[in-house]
Amino acid sequence: MLKALWKKRRGTLAMLAVLAAILAWGWFAVRAVPDTFQHVWPASAPVSAAEGEKAQNSWLRQTRYAAGELSTPLDGACEGGTLYAVAQPAAVSIEDGKSVSARLVGVEKGYFQLHEPVLLNGRQLYPDECTYGERVAMVDEQLAVALFQYAEPLGEKLVLDGQAYRIVGVVKAHKQVGDGVDYALYVPLRALEKSGVPLTAMVYEARPVKGAGGWPAFQAEAVKLGEGTTVSLVKEKMNAAMPLRMLICLGLGAVALYGVRGMNRAFGRFVARWRERIQEQYAARLLGWALWRGLLLLLGYVACAAALAGVFVKLVEPVYTFPEWVPAILVEPKDIQTAFWNVWQTPATVAEYRMPQLIRLRFLRELLGWCAGLAGLLLGSLWGRLTAMLERE
Repeated sequence: MLKALWKKRRGTLAMLAVLAAILAWGWFAVRAVPDTFQHVWPASAPVSAAEGEKAQNSWLRQTRYAAGELSTPLDGACEGGTLYAVAQPAAVSIEDGKSVSARLVGVEKGYFQLHEPVLLNGRQLYPDECTYGERVAMVDEQLAVALFQYAEPLGEKLVLDGQAYRIVGVVKAHKQVGDGVDYALYVPLRALEKSGVPLTAMVYEARPVKGAGGWPAFQAEAVKLGEGTTVSLVKEKMNAAMPLRMLICLGLGAVALYGVRGMNRAFGRFVARWRERIQEQYAARLLGWALWRGLLLLLGYVACAAALAGVFVKLVEPVYTFPEWVPAILVEPKDIQTAFWNVWQTPATVAEYRMPQLIRLRFLRELLGWCAGLAGLLLGSLWGRLTAMLERE
């Protein structure tokens, strides 16, 4: 039967294999994004302390203090809160004058607890270097090659806004959807306070404490740092994986229902066989035969019921992540309209500040949506063909 199905639907099965590979890759790509909350807002321009002096990012100090004060109201709801700055693009050069554009990230000591770039050579930035604003840097391998023509420039110096930074580590280049430049480097955030490097955006990021419901608290507190965009990557990850979740749940639900149908048929055959045997033998002699067959049927029904219950739980699980979509009263049109209107207010803002993780998840959501939809159509076609073949047999 399967051989005949392969001959007739070879192209469909090959397409399903390709779609399955894309869906698997997309699922792992979604899982790779950290489960964090982000608040992103535009950075201020460098300012001069006095006329004629070089402009510096002295305002960063006050922003750091404000971010540090969030640890108290977010205690118990979020952990690992850290502030970092992004400059994209930033001009990076070396002493011989060679210059490239790169994505500069100014980090505090808690940054690497939320993001873990793959270290190839050297070391990460020490906490003390972040605390005292030492001029040290971690570069990715592509930036190292672009500036020095080799991938292990430990101890070499690069220049940002006329200031030299010593390279202490080399990380693996990891450009993905949402990254607008080819190179990246990391320096202590406090080193940028006495620098005039124009910054693009500021980000405050924290990891939610599981089961604490930290999203409302993070939204309320993070906005105090500046007007911007607040994003839950936890919700965005579930949203991106939703098409694949629906496809798997519907597929498993169909298989479970088909299992129930098979168990009903098996039960019918059992009853028919019992009626045949009871005419020839005493019921007492058939008791053992009936008991173990009945036990197998019971186990089969229990397995199907457990599978359907598991599918239902997975289907309703997003409700706990997106409670704002559930109106207070489901049957009142006004409450339903109000709930949907409130949900779409934030995405409908005129300006939105997006980090690469958010852009990546939105790309994956579109990719998984189209692939899951096409896979569902192909699986439905194959399911119909397979059911027809089983009915003929």
